[in-house]
Amino acid sequence: MYTVGMSKVVEEQITALPAEALVPFHEVTVFLQVAPWNGKPFVGERPDAPMRTRTFGNGGSGMVSYLIIEYRRMVEIIHVVWYG
Repeated sequence: MYTVGMSKVVEEQITALPAEALVPFHEVTVFLQVAPWNGKPFVGERPDAPMRTRTFGNGGSGMVSYLIIEYRRMVEIIHVVWYG
């Protein structure tokens, strides 16, 4: 299991999410605790890089960008955005 961390800025981004995004976002945080390496690479040319993204919500309306800090078994959420 990985620990999920976030900054105050990310907490504000989560607070700004619409109600329909909250359950899918929670599902993403569970995913990050269990299998963060299964997210898509942030930069396609660096498939093994620890910076990753994961979409969530209906049709992928939201996206989480995160950094995996393997030696600490930690995932730091960098940015949360909702396009819906």
